[in-house]
Formats: sequence, C-alpha cells, structure tokens
Amino acid sequence: MDQTIDQTRRANSNSNGVLRKTLQRLVVPVTLLVTWELSVRWGLFPPALIASPSQVLTKFFTMLFGLQLIEHAAISLMRLLSGFILGTVLGIFLGTVVGASRLGARLFEPSVLSLIPIPPIAWIPLLIILFGIGDASKILLISIGSFCTLFIHTAYGIRSADKNLVEVANVLGKSRSSRLWHILLPSAIPNILSSMRVAMALSWTLLIASEVIASSKGLGWLIWDSRNFSRPDDMIVGMVAVGILGKLTDTLLIKLERYLTRWRSTYQDIPNV
Repeated sequence: MDQTIDQTRRANSNSNGVLRKTLQRLVVPVTLLVTWELSVRWGLFPPALIASPSQVLTKFFTMLFGLQLIEHAAISLMRLLSGFILGTVLGIFLGTVVGASRLGARLFEPSVLSLIPIPPIAWIPLLIILFGIGDASKILLISIGSFCTLFIHTAYGIRSADKNLVEVANVLGKSRSSRLWHILLPSAIPNILSSMRVAMALSWTLLIASEVIASSKGLGWLIWDSRNFSRPDDMIVGMVAVGILGKLTDTLLIKLERYLTRWRSTYQDIPNV
C-alpha cells in the first residue's frame, strides 16, 4: 500500500515537473504573440505593413493546403541540403588533410585561410557571373559557407587530439591510417558536429540572401516578393516557414551529435538540469 502511494506521488511529481517546464518554455513566445496581436489590432503597427499572428496563421494554412508553401519550401530545402552536404564533405576532407598531415598543411592551409576572411555574401556577384542566377550559384554559395566552417573546426579538432595517445600508437607500430581512424578523427568528432550546427545556421542565412537577390522560387523569394507587393501576411508566413525548417534541421543535427558522441559524459547529461 505504501509503495503504491509512493509511486503515485512520484508520478504526480513528474507530471507537475513536466507541466512546469512546459509553461516556462511558453512564457516568452506567448507574451510576444499576444503583444504583437494587440499592437496590430490597436493600430500601433500599420496593418498594411505588419500582419497580426491570427492573420499569419490563417494564411499559413491556406498556403500550406494550397501547396504553394510546400513548393517554395521544397525548392529551398533542395538548395540548402545540396550546398550544405557539398561544403561539409569538402570541409571535413580538407580539414582532415591539413590537420593530420604537415605536408597537407603547407600545401593548402595558407591558401584556404586567406580566402576564409572573405564574407560568403561577397561571393554572390562572382558566382552569378560564372554560373548565372540558377540553382548552381546558390548551392555553391551555401557550400562555401559550410566549407569554411567545417574546415577550421575539423583541422582544430584533429590537432587537439591527445598527444599521449598518438605517441602510444606510434610505439605500438600503428599505421598512419589506423591513427587517423581510431584517434585523430574520434577526437575531432565533437568539434565537427558542433560546427555542423553553425554551418547549417549560416547556410539558411546564405540561402535566403541568395534567393532574395536572384530567384523566382523559394522561401527567400517569397519573403522578398511579398514585401515588394505589400503582402505582409505572405512575408511573415515565409519567415515562419524558415524558422520551422531551421529548427527542424538543427534538431536533427543535435540528435546526430548525441548519438555519435554518446560515449561522452558532459554537464548536459546530468538529469533534472
């Protein structure tokens, strides 16, 4: 009987804890939405320039079920993922070469580091000249941003490997490839995965910038076209779609990071924090 009562109390305590944390997460967004709605209704913001949350919600589902939003989102996701994957693969590969090989560092590092300070946005005019305003220029712009981020963090992660482990591997006669796969790359994985989240956030920025400058489809184009033709509800729907998809891609990378680094014990692993 006492055991049953204790279990019931623990269950109630857990449910109350979940409810409390959920309410805490909702405080800020609900406050912002209510303030925004009232500001538009009371005329503090011009309705012709800013749509209310209720108008945006109605328009969101109208465009979603009408497939316009899905079409724009699909095009943007194709460009984003193509550029992100291309830049990530190249960044990890060249970062590994530079971090693990002194010859590779001498050959490639000075040239790459001289290009990294150039903002990715500055590449847009050159990419348009070389590849036009089609998907190729947008994908390459995103890949440049991802490449720079992954290159730096991969090289740094490999160079941060425990020197003692490398020396032990040398004493045991392990090959260069064995040291790379079993010591250097595993030590760099946390840096690589965390930098992938940074690269993904940057990729969204570059995607929207490229679609605003030169495009006829995509979420960036939707936002800019709606702004030019005074459709504030469409404009904010595009922004909301970017936010939702951006959060989804970041969440997937977080889950990948937790899975691949499940052997680590970190502060975030402490329960009830």
